Amino acid sequence: MTEIKIERITSKEMLARCASVLVDAYNAEPWNDSWTQEKALEKLECFYSSPKFIGFIAVKDQDAVGALIGNIEPYYTGDYFYLKEMFVSSKAQKRGIGKTLMQTLKTQLGLIDIRQVVLFTSKDHFPFDFYQKARFNTMDGMCMMHFESGGIVED
Repeated sequence: MTEIKIERITSKEMLARCASVLVDAYNAEPWNDSWTQEKALEKLECFYSSPKFIGFIAVKDQDAVGALIGNIEPYYTGDYFYLKEMFVSSKAQKRGIGKTLMQTLKTQLGLIDIRQVVLFTSKDHFPFDFYQKARFNTMDGMCMMHFESGGIVED
């Protein structure tokens, strides 16, 4: 069995490989989204351009099979890592790739004294259980909110 290799994302060129995995992962169950390669790459390039970006790509047999992307953000109690995206190819899920990516992130953050990781996820899909197993907890008093304009401007 081929070993999974985790590499630090160090260039925009590496993002195209990640974008392909994002499309595969999010266009499959349970999300059934309609991502295109172009839109996925645009999203990842936006994150890559953020200050203090950190990202990792999981590679098996020269093929990208997963990625983890985010950035360090300041906070008065200490900087934290904001995990923006983590995804594994639909064909490679449930094989420890996400766990390996998460452990790599935690190890690397520990080396630079970052002790907190914050993320948003749905409670209705399997990633919630994955993050709980990785020792993440829900944040008391916090709630993710969303606004979508329907063309109506309210005061």
